[in-house]
Amino acid sequence: MRSRLITLACLLLALSGCAAPVRELWPPPEGAPSHTIVVSLDTWHAMIAFPLAGAEDRVPRSAPRSSILSPQSRAFEEWGYAEQAWYLEGRQGFTGIIRALFWPSPGVVEVGLHSRIWAARTPQPPSDVFVLRLSETGYQRLRRHLRATVVASEPLLVIGGSKFYSSQRPYHLFHQCHQYAALALREAGLPLSAFWSINRAGLAMQLRRAVELAGDQSVAMTIEDFQAEAETK
Repeated sequence: MRSRLITLACLLLALSGCAAPVRELWPPPEGAPSHTIVVSLDTWHAMIAFPLAGAEDRVPRSAPRSSILSPQSRAFEEWGYAEQAWYLEGRQGFTGIIRALFWPSPGVVEVGLHSRIWAARTPQPPSDVFVLRLSETGYQRLRRHLRATVVASEPLLVIGGSKFYSSQRPYHLFHQCHQYAALALREAGLPLSAFWSINRAGLAMQLRRAVELAGDQSVAMTIEDFQAEAETK
């Protein structure tokens, strides 16, 4: 009995600690090849955006990382995660909340092509925005991880610029969009824990800590209270 209590105490201690960056992956060494990504957090969602080929090239390396959000970039591939029944089938309401949180149910991976990041499109502003630079290896690991979360290459549904794919893992309280993003970014070496990413506040807290650890705006920065713009046709 005593050994079980000690084991449980050690487990709780490990879970309560702050995650450390994977030093061989992040932050990228100065002058080494790197890629910029953008993480958007609004009231309910977390999205990871990749500037598409050429978008980063239009931003000088000496410019602030926030320049990647300028109108000249205008091309992003975004990844997110949601519960299939809620977002694709309209099965919402109180019973939908209970099902989504407490009963493992099919999830969907959203892959979108947009001219603006989610923080600029969300109907529920304001958003937190984190601009992060990844090492080449970290970037490739992140890409592989995200692709591996998709079951098949054919989407279940296409809505506007977004395609929704069946996900490998079910959706529930301990695997929703914030944990999905945390697990993916951890693959790139960032100091994130899925355990502490139970909601927006938990994930945002860890990303702010990553910005502080980086200590260099060319590597990581945060743009708080990012206001969404009106949609234009």
